[in-house]
Amino acid sequence: MYLGVDMGTSSIKATLLDEKGNIAVRSRVESVVVSPEEGSFEVEAEKNWWLGFRKALESICIDNDVKRIKALCISSVCGTFVPVDNELRPLYNAILYGIDTRATDQIERLNSSFGKEYLKNHLGGEFTTHSVIPKTLWLKENRQEIYEKTFRFVESNNFVSGRLTGKTAWDFPTAAGTRLLDFVTQGLPREIIRKAGLDENKFPGLSWPLSIVGRVKASSSRETGLKEGIPVVAGACDINGEAMACGGINPGDLVVVFGSTTSTLFTTKGFHLLDGFAPGVSILEGTYRLGAATSSGGRFVGWIKDLLQSEITGEKDEGPTGIIILPYIDGARAPYDNPSARGVIFGLQKTDDRNKIFKASLESLGYEIDLLIRKLETVSDVPNNIHVLGGMAASRLLLQIVANITGREIHVHGDIDASYGDAIMAMTADHDYSDIAKLDSVKEQRGKAIRISPDLELHSKYRVFSQKFETLYSSVKDIF
Repeated sequence: MYLGVDMGTSSIKATLLDEKGNIAVRSRVESVVVSPEEGSFEVEAEKNWWLGFRKALESICIDNDVKRIKALCISSVCGTFVPVDNELRPLYNAILYGIDTRATDQIERLNSSFGKEYLKNHLGGEFTTHSVIPKTLWLKENRQEIYEKTFRFVESNNFVSGRLTGKTAWDFPTAAGTRLLDFVTQGLPREIIRKAGLDENKFPGLSWPLSIVGRVKASSSRETGLKEGIPVVAGACDINGEAMACGGINPGDLVVVFGSTTSTLFTTKGFHLLDGFAPGVSILEGTYRLGAATSSGGRFVGWIKDLLQSEITGEKDEGPTGIIILPYIDGARAPYDNPSARGVIFGLQKTDDRNKIFKASLESLGYEIDLLIRKLETVSDVPNNIHVLGGMAASRLLLQIVANITGREIHVHGDIDASYGDAIMAMTADHDYSDIAKLDSVKEQRGKAIRISPDLELHSKYRVFSQKFETLYSSVKDIF
């Protein structure tokens, strides 16, 4: 059997596959994010990740012998890392991805010091709130004792896989997405790390997602029940697990994950640079990607819902509300990378009510996706269909709105998540991926996607407001 585990923002999900790729059992364990101060978002790594992994493992193996697991793979919370000692024990809470804006001063200094062109040529773009190097510099400048004691800065999946195997490594796609891959040297940006005043030895080396990062050591076997010596596949960040789950890992595939935030992954044949996007390599060697993540998604819609005490049921989209919302309550990420941005509601009339404003919050997610697609179209053809996963994929109204705004067919993979993709990656320890993709169970699971077609009449109406969404940001960005 093969185990996949996804270290999500709000939960840890696990999927166990049998030798034929059938889902044997799934499990979910809640995770808690803390915000010690404005702009800071953290996770207690030991409590939430390591003990959460063990709880998920125990839950999934209630009716399955843990010793039957032949390999496992773990996906990470993209751009999230934790400083650990030489026994891989956390020295400080894990620092979250781009919604954590604590290092804005360090970002500005580093971008000014190295220059836009140099950073674009080496890292694919300037540092953002999603970048690891500025946040490690923040630790050095604000938590010097923690920084000095740090043996490694490890990503969330490697915090667990490292504890299992004793080996540390960042995967290539995640490293690229967090500006931790030098595209010139195809390794860590050691010169940039050194010039930033950081110790390059505190950063692990890089590995490909389908490589074996290590094998379960004896002490970890005793602690978890996993069989000693089984391989642990490196894995990648969660959106890569989602892409593997639905099979959207080939050039031309566009995957959108509506989770706590919204992430997109566009796989390409060649390497592209595009402002506001994270370029890099994809899961399969020889393929590339342009990735983007917004700060909105489930967190923003949930905030609006609680604020207004309103929620719309049903699936029918009646068309544009005429209200445009910039959903930047946690700052703007892709494609603007502006942590100073704030939420804006434009176009209110006295006839509007809370339900209309709530629907406008859903429209704002569609406008964001449409904006990202229009920018992607400047460098490559974008398909007429979008693979969609994530917790908010349960909202058919949201997905119909996204289909109508973008004019693209939505393929909803509501029954699988990143942990399913992780379990498929775990299978590559024993089998070629091409053979796994041909398994009847895998083809059947991926083929269950529900298709939502756009209303082209509404699409023409939404197009005007989608352009206004971009114009609104351009009009107010200088006063944030």
